[in-house]
Amino acid sequence: MDKTKEVLHINSNFIEGQQQSKEWITLSLLYLMETRAYSDIKVTEIAKKSGLARQTIYRNYGDKDDILYDYLCHQFNFFDDRITERQLAEADVLIVFFEMWQEFLPASLLYNIQLSDRKIRQIIYRSLEYYVQEKYSPSFMAPQTSIGDMHYYVFRSLSSALHGILIEWSLQHYAQSPEQIGKLTYQLTDSMRQYCIQHAAP
Repeated sequence: MDKTKEVLHINSNFIEGQQQSKEWITLSLLYLMETRAYSDIKVTEIAKKSGLARQTIYRNYGDKDDILYDYLCHQFNFFDDRITERQLAEADVLIVFFEMWQEFLPASLLYNIQLSDRKIRQIIYRSLEYYVQEKYSPSFMAPQTSIGDMHYYVFRSLSSALHGILIEWSLQHYAQSPEQIGKLTYQLTDSMRQYCIQHAAP
């Protein structure tokens, strides 16, 4: 029993240490992005800034892109927690999503969006695909439903629409309010959402 407790304690320390390392790595990348294009930043520079070895970075992430992708997915999980707590549905989900994007988007990421860094946009799109499939779709579909073979195209279309609007809205320095842009996005994606609802199989 004591041996089991000891192992659990070691595992707990390892998880906490791993989490701390991931935070340092992410913060270091975001810091470097404040004045540099994301695509120009090397893993060696992230390691130096974080005070960690390159091996530690590769123990936690497959590559540099995974660092940013993991960060964005974590943010979207946080957004979803807020949305769930407030029991929001329909257009309100998107309004709050845009509100939180505006509030929590790091200046370094906005700077890189404005640089038109293609890699940044690809990673944002990947993370939005995750958000749409794992977080957003349950807002208008019952859990554990399927829309058949066409779901791939529907979710990609939803992700593309959200990505395009989000990027342009950011580039326009949030010229419209989150309420305006959220309602517009909801209207523009109506046919896709209706398709999901109509073809969802219990």
